[in-house]
Amino acid sequence: MKGFFRNVSPLRAVRDFWQVLGAPSEYRTRALIMAGLVTGGIFYLMTQQEGRGLPRPPTIIYFESWRADRSDADIIKGNIAAQKQADAEEAAEEQRQEDIRKMYKAVGAATGIDTQKMYDDGTKERAAEKKAEAEKNAALYRQITGKPVPTVPTPAPDAAKP
Repeated sequence: MKGFFRNVSPLRAVRDFWQVLGAPSEYRTRALIMAGLVTGGIFYLMTQQEGRGLPRPPTIIYFESWRADRSDADIIKGNIAAQKQADAEEAAEEQRQEDIRKMYKAVGAATGIDTQKMYDDGTKERAAEKKAEAEKNAALYRQITGKPVPTVPTPAPDAAKP
């Protein structure tokens, strides 16, 4: 039994490795690189495996809480401010999208593609999507309140502006 442990001792393994590593050989560098790549590849594959583990902790979503004694005027004022902020964000996003469309239009024009037709088709498609969304919202409003959608007067276009 004593001989068995002497042959498998870690110290003896390190000595054997050092002796083989120190021996002159034309394939030593290639063998070390291949051994490192194989070992690294095995460990990489092991880390990429999706194993079963502990379940992920639940995601906590925080939301604002409001005072219970708020008046209707405070609620309406808050809703109006939130709607203005949402409209401003939507307008900024629409402006970014329009800038991207103009860049694509310029690239298409430079490569000889008819970009005006695609731009017009996209504009019609976006208008149809907005109209469908407005109709859906109006139907939902009528279903919930039982009243027709109040119309917001839109300002008339300025005659002085081109």
